[in-house]
Amino acid sequence: MLIDRFKRSFSFKVFKAFAYSIMIVSAVFTTFFIYYQSNAAKEKLTREGRMLADLLARSSRTGVFAENSDLLKDAVQGIMSQRNVLSVTIYSDNMNVLYFDWKERHGKSAADISGHAGENTASGQSISRSYGVVERKDTIEFLSPVILELPSNVEEALYFDNVATGKTEKIIGQVKVVMDKHVLREEMTSILLRNVLIATVFIFSGAIIIYISIKRVTRPLRSLTEAARSLGMGESVEKVPVESTDEIGNLATAFNIMSENLRKREEEKQILEGQLRHAQKMEAVGTLARGIAHDFNNILATVRGAIYILEKKFDEHNPLRRYIQQIHNSITRAKKLIQGLLVFSRTQSINTVPVDINNLIITLKPMLAGIAGDKIELEILCSEEALIIKADAVQMEQVLMNLCMNAKDAMPDGGLLRIETRKVSGAGMRDAAYALRGGTGLEPGIWKELEGDFCEISVSDTGTGIDDEIKERIFEPFFTTKEVGKGTGLGLAIVYGIIEQHYGYINLHTQKGEGTVFRIWLPLIQDTAEDTGMRRDDFS
Repeated sequence: MLIDRFKRSFSFKVFKAFAYSIMIVSAVFTTFFIYYQSNAAKEKLTREGRMLADLLARSSRTGVFAENSDLLKDAVQGIMSQRNVLSVTIYSDNMNVLYFDWKERHGKSAADISGHAGENTASGQSISRSYGVVERKDTIEFLSPVILELPSNVEEALYFDNVATGKTEKIIGQVKVVMDKHVLREEMTSILLRNVLIATVFIFSGAIIIYISIKRVTRPLRSLTEAARSLGMGESVEKVPVESTDEIGNLATAFNIMSENLRKREEEKQILEGQLRHAQKMEAVGTLARGIAHDFNNILATVRGAIYILEKKFDEHNPLRRYIQQIHNSITRAKKLIQGLLVFSRTQSINTVPVDINNLIITLKPMLAGIAGDKIELEILCSEEALIIKADAVQMEQVLMNLCMNAKDAMPDGGLLRIETRKVSGAGMRDAAYALRGGTGLEPGIWKELEGDFCEISVSDTGTGIDDEIKERIFEPFFTTKEVGKGTGLGLAIVYGIIEQHYGYINLHTQKGEGTVFRIWLPLIQDTAEDTGMRRDDFS
Protein backbone atom coordinates (compact mmCIF):
# COMPACT_ATOMS: atom_id res chain seq x y z
CA MET A 1 0.00 0.00 0.00
CA LEU A 2 2.78 2.42 0.97
CA ILE A 3 4.81 1.37 -2.06
CA ASP A 4 1.85 2.04 -4.37
CA ARG A 5 1.33 5.45 -2.78
CA PHE A 6 5.02 6.23 -3.20
CA LYS A 7 4.93 5.20 -6.87
CA ARG A 8 2.01 7.57 -7.44
CA SER A 9 3.71 10.43 -5.62
CA PHE A 10 5.22 13.45 -7.30
CA SER A 11 8.59 12.74 -5.64
CA PHE A 12 8.86 9.32 -7.26
CA LYS A 13 7.99 10.73 -10.68
CA VAL A 14 10.71 13.36 -10.37
CA PHE A 15 13.21 10.77 -9.11
CA LYS A 16 12.35 8.40 -11.97
CA ALA A 17 12.81 11.16 -14.53
CA PHE A 18 16.12 12.12 -12.92
CA ALA A 19 17.34 8.48 -12.82
CA TYR A 20 16.42 7.93 -16.50
CA SER A 21 18.22 11.15 -17.43
CA ILE A 22 21.36 10.15 -15.54
CA MET A 23 21.36 6.66 -17.07
CA ILE A 24 20.90 7.99 -20.60
CA VAL A 25 23.58 10.66 -20.15
CA SER A 26 25.92 8.10 -18.53
CA ALA A 27 25.34 5.58 -21.33
CA VAL A 28 26.00 8.14 -24.07
CA PHE A 29 29.03 9.55 -22.24
CA THR A 30 30.43 6.08 -21.52
CA THR A 31 29.97 4.98 -25.14
CA PHE A 32 31.83 7.99 -26.53
CA PHE A 33 34.44 7.86 -23.78
CA ILE A 34 35.11 4.17 -24.30
CA TYR A 35 35.33 4.71 -28.07
CA TYR A 36 37.79 7.58 -27.58
CA GLN A 37 39.85 5.76 -24.93
CA SER A 38 39.85 2.56 -26.98
CA ASN A 39 41.32 4.33 -29.98
CA ALA A 40 43.82 6.15 -27.79
CA ALA A 41 44.87 2.93 -26.03
CA LYS A 42 45.14 1.12 -29.34
CA GLU A 43 47.35 3.87 -30.75
CA LYS A 44 49.46 3.77 -27.60
CA LEU A 45 49.81 -0.03 -27.83
CA THR A 46 50.73 0.29 -31.52
CA ARG A 47 53.40 2.89 -30.81
CA GLU A 48 54.75 0.75 -28.00
CA GLY A 49 54.79 -2.38 -30.22
CA ARG A 50 56.58 -0.59 -33.05
CA MET A 51 59.12 0.85 -30.65
CA LEU A 52 59.79 -2.55 -29.03
CA ALA A 53 60.05 -4.30 -32.42
CA ASP A 54 62.50 -1.65 -33.67
CA LEU A 55 64.50 -1.84 -30.44
CA LEU A 56 64.66 -5.64 -30.62
CA ALA A 57 65.67 -5.52 -34.30
CA ARG A 58 68.62 -3.23 -33.44
CA SER A 59 69.72 -5.08 -30.34
CA SER A 60 69.57 -8.52 -31.96
CA ARG A 61 71.63 -7.76 -35.09
CA THR A 62 74.77 -9.40 -33.70
CA GLY A 63 72.91 -12.50 -32.50
CA VAL A 64 71.09 -12.88 -35.84
CA PHE A 65 74.27 -12.37 -37.81
CA ALA A 66 76.08 -14.98 -35.70
CA GLU A 67 72.94 -17.08 -35.31
CA ASN A 68 73.81 -17.32 -31.62
CA SER A 69 70.80 -18.01 -29.39
CA ASP A 70 72.59 -16.90 -26.24
CA LEU A 71 73.16 -13.45 -27.69
CA LEU A 72 69.52 -13.34 -28.81
CA LYS A 73 68.34 -14.40 -25.36
CA ASP A 74 69.94 -11.36 -23.76
CA ALA A 75 68.22 -9.05 -26.26
CA VAL A 76 64.83 -10.77 -25.90
CA GLN A 77 64.73 -10.75 -22.08
CA GLY A 78 64.45 -6.97 -21.94
CA ILE A 79 61.56 -7.01 -24.39
CA MET A 80 59.75 -9.88 -22.63
CA SER A 81 59.87 -8.01 -19.34
CA GLN A 82 57.35 -5.53 -20.77
CA ARG A 83 53.82 -6.06 -19.44
CA ASN A 84 51.98 -6.15 -22.75
CA VAL A 85 54.41 -8.37 -24.68
CA LEU A 86 53.01 -11.86 -25.18
CA SER A 87 55.74 -13.44 -27.33
CA VAL A 88 58.89 -12.66 -29.29
CA THR A 89 60.10 -14.50 -32.38
CA ILE A 90 63.38 -13.90 -34.26
CA TYR A 91 63.82 -15.16 -37.80
CA SER A 92 66.86 -15.57 -40.01
CA ASP A 93 67.05 -14.19 -43.54
CA ASN A 94 65.54 -17.38 -44.90
CA MET A 95 62.70 -17.13 -42.32
CA ASN A 96 63.90 -19.88 -40.05
CA VAL A 97 63.08 -19.38 -36.37
CA LEU A 98 66.29 -18.54 -34.55
CA TYR A 99 64.67 -17.80 -31.19
CA PHE A 100 61.17 -17.96 -29.68
CA ASP A 101 59.97 -16.86 -26.22
CA TRP A 102 56.41 -16.51 -24.85
CA LYS A 103 54.30 -15.85 -21.81
CA GLU A 104 51.41 -18.11 -20.89
CA ARG A 105 48.41 -15.86 -20.54
CA HIS A 106 44.64 -16.07 -20.98
CA GLY A 107 44.76 -19.86 -21.52
CA LYS A 108 47.05 -19.66 -24.59
CA SER A 109 49.74 -22.32 -24.81
CA ALA A 110 53.15 -22.20 -26.45
CA ALA A 111 51.78 -24.23 -29.35
CA ASP A 112 49.13 -21.60 -30.06
CA ILE A 113 51.65 -18.81 -30.03
CA SER A 114 54.31 -20.78 -31.95
CA GLY A 115 51.69 -21.56 -34.55
CA HIS A 116 51.35 -17.84 -35.10
CA ALA A 117 55.13 -17.63 -35.24
CA GLY A 118 55.36 -19.99 -38.17
CA GLU A 119 52.60 -18.45 -40.19
CA ASN A 120 54.96 -16.12 -42.01
CA THR A 121 57.13 -19.02 -43.14
CA ALA A 122 54.16 -21.07 -44.15
CA SER A 123 52.77 -18.29 -46.21
CA GLY A 124 56.08 -17.71 -47.93
CA GLN A 125 56.04 -14.07 -46.95
CA SER A 126 59.23 -12.25 -47.82
CA ILE A 127 60.98 -9.91 -45.43
CA SER A 128 60.11 -6.26 -45.99
CA ARG A 129 62.18 -3.23 -45.04
CA SER A 130 59.07 -1.50 -43.62
CA TYR A 131 57.23 -2.26 -40.44
CA GLY A 132 54.49 -4.78 -40.57
CA VAL A 133 51.46 -4.74 -38.27
CA VAL A 134 49.06 -7.65 -38.22
CA GLU A 135 46.00 -7.28 -36.00
CA ARG A 136 44.29 -10.44 -34.86
CA LYS A 137 41.39 -11.18 -32.52
CA ASP A 138 43.40 -11.19 -29.27
CA THR A 139 46.81 -9.92 -30.37
CA ILE A 140 48.68 -7.43 -32.50
CA GLU A 141 51.87 -8.59 -34.27
CA PHE A 142 54.66 -6.14 -35.05
CA LEU A 143 57.25 -7.19 -37.67
CA SER A 144 60.54 -5.35 -38.02
CA PRO A 145 63.49 -6.26 -40.25
CA VAL A 146 66.96 -6.85 -38.77
CA ILE A 147 69.28 -4.72 -40.91
CA LEU A 148 73.03 -4.94 -40.90
CA GLU A 149 74.92 -1.83 -42.13
CA LEU A 150 78.24 -2.48 -43.99
CA PRO A 151 80.75 0.19 -45.16
CA SER A 152 81.41 0.20 -48.93
CA ASN A 153 85.18 0.47 -48.61
CA VAL A 154 86.38 -1.01 -45.37
CA GLU A 155 90.11 -0.71 -46.17
CA GLU A 156 89.97 3.03 -46.85
CA ALA A 157 88.01 3.52 -43.73
CA LEU A 158 90.80 1.88 -41.75
CA TYR A 159 93.49 4.22 -43.11
CA PHE A 160 91.70 7.46 -43.75
CA ASP A 161 89.47 8.72 -40.97
CA ASN A 162 88.33 11.72 -42.91
CA VAL A 163 87.24 9.80 -45.93
CA ALA A 164 83.47 9.75 -46.24
CA THR A 165 82.63 6.18 -46.74
CA GLY A 166 79.25 5.05 -48.05
CA LYS A 167 77.22 2.39 -46.30
CA THR A 168 75.15 -0.47 -47.57
CA GLU A 169 72.29 -2.13 -45.72
CA LYS A 170 71.56 -5.80 -45.70
CA ILE A 171 68.49 -7.53 -44.20
CA ILE A 172 69.75 -10.51 -42.28
CA GLY A 173 66.56 -11.41 -40.43
CA GLN A 174 63.26 -10.31 -38.93
CA VAL A 175 61.77 -9.96 -35.46
CA LYS A 176 58.14 -10.33 -34.47
CA VAL A 177 56.74 -8.91 -31.25
CA VAL A 178 53.23 -10.07 -30.32
CA MET A 179 51.33 -7.66 -28.05
CA ASP A 180 48.35 -8.76 -25.95
CA LYS A 181 45.06 -6.95 -26.75
CA HIS A 182 43.48 -8.05 -23.48
CA VAL A 183 45.06 -4.98 -21.93
CA LEU A 184 42.69 -2.89 -24.04
CA ARG A 185 39.70 -4.90 -22.85
CA GLU A 186 40.77 -4.60 -19.23
CA GLU A 187 41.17 -0.86 -19.59
CA MET A 188 37.78 -0.53 -21.26
CA THR A 189 36.19 -2.68 -18.55
CA SER A 190 37.80 -0.47 -15.92
CA ILE A 191 36.42 2.64 -17.65
CA LEU A 192 32.97 1.08 -17.88
CA LEU A 193 32.93 0.09 -14.21
CA ARG A 194 34.20 3.51 -13.23
CA ASN A 195 31.43 5.24 -15.18
CA VAL A 196 28.78 2.90 -13.77
CA LEU A 197 30.06 3.68 -10.28
CA ILE A 198 29.96 7.42 -11.01
CA ALA A 199 26.42 7.12 -12.40
CA THR A 200 25.34 5.13 -9.32
CA VAL A 201 26.82 7.74 -7.00
CA PHE A 202 25.07 10.47 -9.01
CA ILE A 203 21.73 8.64 -8.81
CA PHE A 204 21.94 8.11 -5.06
CA SER A 205 23.20 11.63 -4.45
CA GLY A 206 20.49 12.97 -6.74
CA ALA A 207 17.89 10.89 -4.90
CA ILE A 208 18.90 12.48 -1.60
CA ILE A 209 18.97 15.96 -3.10
CA ILE A 210 15.63 15.40 -4.84
CA TYR A 211 14.08 14.06 -1.65
CA ILE A 212 15.19 17.11 0.33
CA SER A 213 14.20 19.50 -2.47
CA ILE A 214 10.83 17.85 -3.04
CA LYS A 215 10.09 17.91 0.68
CA ARG A 216 10.92 21.59 0.76
CA VAL A 217 8.98 22.37 -2.43
CA THR A 218 5.95 20.22 -1.68
CA ARG A 219 5.62 21.29 1.96
CA PRO A 220 3.44 24.30 1.05
CA LEU A 221 1.62 22.10 -1.46
CA ARG A 222 0.87 19.59 1.30
CA SER A 223 -0.39 22.43 3.47
CA LEU A 224 -2.59 23.58 0.59
CA THR A 225 -3.85 20.03 0.07
CA GLU A 226 -4.75 19.59 3.75
CA ALA A 227 -6.40 22.99 3.84
CA ALA A 228 -8.38 22.23 0.65
CA ARG A 229 -9.45 18.85 2.08
CA SER A 230 -10.58 20.50 5.32
CA LEU A 231 -12.36 23.20 3.36
CA GLY A 232 -14.11 20.56 1.26
CA MET A 233 -15.29 18.78 4.42
CA GLY A 234 -16.75 22.00 5.77
CA GLU A 235 -14.18 22.44 8.52
CA SER A 236 -12.71 25.76 9.54
CA VAL A 237 -9.46 26.56 7.74
CA GLU A 238 -6.66 28.74 8.99
CA LYS A 239 -4.63 30.81 6.58
CA VAL A 240 -1.99 28.83 4.71
CA PRO A 241 1.48 30.29 5.33
CA VAL A 242 2.96 31.97 2.24
CA GLU A 243 6.60 30.86 2.26
CA SER A 244 7.74 32.23 -1.09
CA THR A 245 6.91 34.67 -3.86
CA ASP A 246 6.95 32.13 -6.69
CA GLU A 247 4.02 30.31 -8.29
CA ILE A 248 3.43 28.21 -5.16
CA GLY A 249 3.40 31.35 -3.02
CA ASN A 250 0.92 32.96 -5.41
CA LEU A 251 -1.20 29.81 -5.22
CA ALA A 252 -1.16 29.95 -1.41
CA THR A 253 -2.15 33.64 -1.52
CA ALA A 254 -4.99 32.87 -3.95
CA PHE A 255 -6.15 30.00 -1.73
CA ASN A 256 -6.18 32.26 1.33
CA ILE A 257 -8.24 34.83 -0.56
CA MET A 258 -10.62 32.10 -1.76
CA SER A 259 -11.02 30.58 1.72
CA GLU A 260 -11.61 34.02 3.23
CA ASN A 261 -14.27 34.79 0.61
CA LEU A 262 -15.88 31.41 1.19
CA ARG A 263 -15.87 32.04 4.93
CA LYS A 264 -17.54 35.41 4.43
CA ARG A 265 -20.06 33.90 2.05
CA GLU A 266 -20.80 31.15 4.54
CA GLU A 267 -21.35 33.77 7.23
CA GLU A 268 -23.61 35.72 4.89
CA LYS A 269 -25.44 32.51 4.04
CA GLN A 270 -26.03 31.75 7.72
CA ILE A 271 -27.18 35.31 8.31
CA LEU A 272 -29.54 35.20 5.32
CA GLU A 273 -30.86 31.81 6.43
CA GLY A 274 -31.46 33.28 9.88
CA GLN A 275 -33.22 36.25 8.33
CA LEU A 276 -35.29 33.93 6.16
CA ARG A 277 -36.32 31.84 9.16
CA HIS A 278 -37.07 35.02 11.09
CA ALA A 279 -39.11 36.41 8.20
CA GLN A 280 -41.01 33.15 7.83
CA LYS A 281 -41.71 33.05 11.55
CA MET A 282 -42.80 36.68 11.55
CA GLU A 283 -44.99 36.02 8.53
CA ALA A 284 -46.64 33.06 10.26
CA VAL A 285 -47.13 35.02 13.47
CA GLY A 286 -48.44 37.97 11.45
CA THR A 287 -50.97 35.78 9.70
CA LEU A 288 -52.08 34.40 13.07
CA ALA A 289 -52.20 37.91 14.57
CA ARG A 290 -54.23 39.17 11.63
CA GLY A 291 -56.83 36.45 12.07
CA ILE A 292 -56.96 36.93 15.83
CA ALA A 293 -57.24 40.72 15.45
CA HIS A 294 -60.20 40.50 13.08
CA ASP A 295 -62.04 37.92 15.18
CA PHE A 296 -61.25 39.80 18.38
CA ASN A 297 -62.38 43.06 16.78
CA ASN A 298 -65.77 41.46 15.95
CA ILE A 299 -66.13 40.30 19.54
CA LEU A 300 -65.28 43.79 20.83
CA ALA A 301 -67.87 45.29 18.48
CA THR A 302 -70.55 43.17 20.17
CA VAL A 303 -69.28 44.13 23.64
CA ARG A 304 -69.19 47.81 22.68
CA GLY A 305 -72.84 47.56 21.57
CA ALA A 306 -73.84 45.96 24.84
CA ILE A 307 -71.96 48.61 26.85
CA TYR A 308 -73.70 51.34 24.85
CA ILE A 309 -77.10 49.87 25.76
CA LEU A 310 -76.11 49.56 29.43
CA GLU A 311 -75.00 53.20 29.51
CA LYS A 312 -78.46 54.18 28.26
CA LYS A 313 -80.18 52.04 30.91
CA PHE A 314 -78.32 53.51 33.92
CA ASP A 315 -78.26 57.18 34.86
CA GLU A 316 -75.10 58.99 35.83
CA HIS A 317 -75.63 58.51 39.58
CA ASN A 318 -76.04 54.76 39.39
CA PRO A 319 -73.12 53.04 41.21
CA LEU A 320 -73.00 50.40 38.50
CA ARG A 321 -71.82 52.94 35.93
CA ARG A 322 -68.26 52.80 37.29
CA TYR A 323 -68.11 49.13 36.35
CA ILE A 324 -69.36 50.02 32.91
CA GLN A 325 -66.54 52.59 32.67
CA GLN A 326 -63.97 49.96 33.64
CA ILE A 327 -65.31 47.69 30.91
CA HIS A 328 -65.12 50.61 28.47
CA ASN A 329 -61.48 51.29 29.43
CA SER A 330 -60.63 47.62 28.93
CA ILE A 331 -62.28 47.70 25.51
CA THR A 332 -60.15 50.76 24.62
CA ARG A 333 -56.98 48.93 25.65
CA ALA A 334 -58.05 45.89 23.68
CA LYS A 335 -58.68 48.11 20.66
CA LYS A 336 -55.13 49.48 20.87
CA LEU A 337 -53.84 45.93 21.15
CA ILE A 338 -55.75 45.00 17.99
CA GLN A 339 -54.33 48.02 16.19
CA GLY A 340 -50.86 46.90 17.23
CA LEU A 341 -51.50 43.40 15.88
CA LEU A 342 -52.70 44.86 12.58
CA VAL A 343 -49.64 47.08 12.34
CA PHE A 344 -47.41 44.11 13.06
CA SER A 345 -49.16 41.98 10.44
CA ARG A 346 -48.83 44.90 7.99
CA THR A 347 -52.45 44.81 7.01
CA GLN A 348 -53.33 48.21 8.44
CA SER A 349 -53.26 50.86 5.74
CA ILE A 350 -50.77 53.66 6.22
CA ASN A 351 -51.03 57.25 5.08
CA THR A 352 -47.55 58.31 3.96
CA VAL A 353 -46.77 61.96 3.37
CA PRO A 354 -43.50 63.94 3.31
CA VAL A 355 -42.47 64.40 6.93
CA ASP A 356 -39.53 66.29 8.44
CA ILE A 357 -38.41 63.85 11.10
CA ASN A 358 -36.71 66.64 13.06
CA ASN A 359 -39.98 68.59 13.44
CA LEU A 360 -41.82 65.38 14.29
CA ILE A 361 -39.39 64.59 17.15
CA ILE A 362 -39.54 68.17 18.45
CA THR A 363 -43.34 68.04 18.37
CA LEU A 364 -43.27 64.86 20.46
CA LYS A 365 -40.73 66.25 22.96
CA PRO A 366 -43.31 67.07 25.71
CA MET A 367 -44.93 63.66 25.38
CA LEU A 368 -41.56 61.87 25.33
CA ALA A 369 -40.44 63.84 28.39
CA GLY A 370 -43.59 62.69 30.17
CA ILE A 371 -42.84 59.08 29.26
CA ALA A 372 -39.24 59.43 30.52
CA GLY A 373 -40.30 60.79 33.90
CA ASP A 374 -38.36 62.83 36.44
CA LYS A 375 -35.46 60.40 36.99
CA ILE A 376 -34.42 60.28 33.35
CA GLU A 377 -32.78 63.14 31.47
CA LEU A 378 -34.08 63.52 27.92
CA GLU A 379 -31.65 64.91 25.35
CA ILE A 380 -32.67 65.59 21.76
CA LEU A 381 -29.98 66.34 19.16
CA CYS A 382 -31.43 67.01 15.73
CA SER A 383 -29.40 67.73 12.60
CA GLU A 384 -29.27 71.28 11.29
CA GLU A 385 -30.52 70.29 7.85
CA ALA A 386 -34.05 69.10 7.17
CA LEU A 387 -34.50 65.33 6.95
CA ILE A 388 -37.54 64.69 4.77
CA ILE A 389 -38.90 61.13 4.64
CA LYS A 390 -42.10 59.67 3.26
CA ALA A 391 -43.87 58.26 6.29
CA ASP A 392 -47.05 57.94 8.30
CA ALA A 393 -46.52 60.51 11.05
CA VAL A 394 -48.79 58.67 13.51
CA GLN A 395 -46.90 55.42 13.11
CA MET A 396 -43.52 57.16 13.41
CA GLU A 397 -44.73 58.73 16.65
CA GLN A 398 -45.65 55.23 17.84
CA VAL A 399 -42.14 54.01 16.98
CA LEU A 400 -40.48 56.78 19.01
CA MET A 401 -42.82 56.33 21.97
CA ASN A 402 -42.32 52.56 22.08
CA LEU A 403 -38.53 52.95 21.98
CA CYS A 404 -38.63 55.58 24.73
CA MET A 405 -40.85 53.35 26.89
CA ASN A 406 -38.38 50.48 26.51
CA ALA A 407 -35.49 52.84 27.38
CA LYS A 408 -37.35 53.97 30.52
CA ASP A 409 -37.89 50.34 31.60
CA ALA A 410 -34.14 49.71 31.12
CA MET A 411 -33.26 52.62 33.49
CA PRO A 412 -35.23 52.04 36.73
CA ASP A 413 -32.73 54.13 38.70
CA GLY A 414 -32.59 56.93 36.15
CA GLY A 415 -30.11 57.81 33.45
CA LEU A 416 -29.77 59.55 30.09
CA LEU A 417 -32.15 59.08 27.16
CA ARG A 418 -30.79 60.58 23.94
CA ILE A 419 -32.56 60.92 20.59
CA GLU A 420 -30.34 62.00 17.74
CA THR A 421 -30.83 62.43 13.99
CA ARG A 422 -28.40 62.87 11.14
CA LYS A 423 -28.01 62.36 7.41
CA VAL A 424 -25.96 59.40 6.18
CA SER A 425 -25.19 57.99 2.75
CA GLY A 426 -25.66 54.42 1.59
CA ALA A 427 -21.88 54.09 1.15
CA GLY A 428 -21.38 55.40 4.69
CA MET A 429 -23.83 52.85 5.99
CA ARG A 430 -21.91 50.07 4.22
CA ASP A 431 -18.73 51.18 5.97
CA ALA A 432 -20.34 51.94 9.34
CA ALA A 433 -18.74 49.97 12.16
CA TYR A 434 -21.96 50.08 14.18
CA ALA A 435 -24.01 48.24 11.52
CA LEU A 436 -24.20 45.04 13.57
CA ARG A 437 -26.44 41.97 13.54
CA GLY A 438 -30.01 42.00 14.78
CA GLY A 439 -33.49 42.96 13.65
CA THR A 440 -33.66 44.06 10.05
CA GLY A 441 -30.07 45.17 10.53
CA LEU A 442 -27.65 45.96 7.78
CA GLU A 443 -26.19 42.58 6.94
CA PRO A 444 -23.26 42.29 4.50
CA GLY A 445 -25.53 41.28 1.63
CA ILE A 446 -27.69 44.39 2.15
CA TRP A 447 -24.82 46.85 2.43
CA LYS A 448 -23.91 46.33 -1.22
CA GLU A 449 -27.42 47.35 -2.32
CA LEU A 450 -27.70 50.57 -0.31
CA GLU A 451 -27.65 53.67 -2.48
CA GLY A 452 -28.72 57.25 -1.98
CA ASP A 453 -29.10 59.13 1.32
CA PHE A 454 -30.80 58.01 4.51
CA CYS A 455 -32.09 59.58 7.68
CA GLU A 456 -30.60 57.98 10.77
CA ILE A 457 -32.56 58.10 14.02
CA SER A 458 -30.77 56.78 17.10
CA VAL A 459 -32.44 56.24 20.46
CA SER A 460 -29.89 55.41 23.15
CA ASP A 461 -30.06 54.83 26.89
CA THR A 462 -27.60 54.23 29.71
CA GLY A 463 -29.57 51.34 31.14
CA THR A 464 -28.85 47.73 31.98
CA GLY A 465 -28.34 46.56 28.40
CA ILE A 466 -29.61 43.36 26.81
CA ASP A 467 -28.18 39.83 26.97
CA ASP A 468 -27.09 38.24 23.71
CA GLU A 469 -29.68 35.45 24.08
CA ILE A 470 -32.47 38.00 24.48
CA LYS A 471 -31.13 40.25 21.70
CA GLU A 472 -31.74 37.51 19.12
CA ARG A 473 -35.46 37.47 20.00
CA ILE A 474 -35.97 41.15 20.78
CA PHE A 475 -38.22 41.80 17.75
CA GLU A 476 -40.34 38.67 18.10
CA PRO A 477 -44.05 39.30 18.82
CA PHE A 478 -45.34 38.42 22.30
CA PHE A 479 -41.77 38.07 23.59
CA THR A 480 -41.20 40.10 26.72
CA THR A 481 -38.92 40.08 29.76
CA LYS A 482 -41.43 41.96 31.88
CA GLU A 483 -43.60 40.40 34.55
CA VAL A 484 -46.91 38.84 33.65
CA GLY A 485 -49.54 41.52 33.15
CA LYS A 486 -47.00 44.35 32.63
CA GLY A 487 -46.18 43.80 28.98
CA THR A 488 -47.72 42.38 25.82
CA GLY A 489 -44.46 41.73 23.93
CA LEU A 490 -45.72 43.72 20.93
CA GLY A 491 -43.88 47.02 21.42
CA LEU A 492 -40.69 46.25 19.47
CA ALA A 493 -42.53 43.89 17.12
CA ILE A 494 -44.77 46.82 16.14
CA VAL A 495 -41.68 49.01 15.67
CA TYR A 496 -40.19 46.30 13.46
CA GLY A 497 -43.35 46.11 11.32
CA ILE A 498 -43.63 49.87 10.92
CA ILE A 499 -39.98 50.27 9.84
CA GLU A 500 -40.36 47.50 7.27
CA GLN A 501 -43.54 49.10 5.91
CA HIS A 502 -41.54 52.29 5.42
CA TYR A 503 -38.77 50.42 3.53
CA GLY A 504 -36.28 51.15 6.26
CA TYR A 505 -33.86 49.24 8.47
CA ILE A 506 -33.57 48.93 12.22
CA ASN A 507 -30.64 47.66 14.24
CA LEU A 508 -29.42 47.70 17.80
CA HIS A 509 -26.11 47.72 19.60
CA THR A 510 -26.14 46.67 23.20
CA GLN A 511 -23.80 45.43 25.88
CA LYS A 512 -24.74 44.15 29.28
CA GLY A 513 -24.44 46.96 31.84
CA GLU A 514 -23.53 49.64 29.28
CA GLY A 515 -26.86 50.55 27.73
CA THR A 516 -28.52 50.06 24.37
CA VAL A 517 -28.64 52.01 21.09
CA PHE A 518 -31.47 51.49 18.57
CA ARG A 519 -30.69 52.89 15.12
CA ILE A 520 -33.27 53.37 12.39
CA TRP A 521 -32.46 54.19 8.77
CA LEU A 522 -35.20 55.57 6.51
CA PRO A 523 -34.68 56.70 2.89
CA LEU A 524 -34.68 60.46 2.35
CA ILE A 525 -36.74 62.09 -0.39
CA GLN A 526 -36.41 65.37 -2.26
CA ASP A 527 -39.61 67.10 -1.19
CA THR A 528 -41.07 69.66 1.21
CA ALA A 529 -42.48 68.36 4.49
CA GLU A 530 -46.11 69.04 5.45
CA ASP A 531 -46.60 71.57 8.18
CA THR A 532 -47.20 69.95 11.59
CA GLY A 533 -47.95 73.27 13.23
CA MET A 534 -44.83 73.26 15.45
CA ARG A 535 -41.14 74.09 14.96
CA ARG A 536 -38.00 73.17 16.83
CA ASP A 537 -37.64 76.82 17.91
CA ASP A 538 -40.77 76.42 20.04
CA PHE A 539 -38.91 74.02 22.34
CA SER A 540 -35.39 75.41 22.21
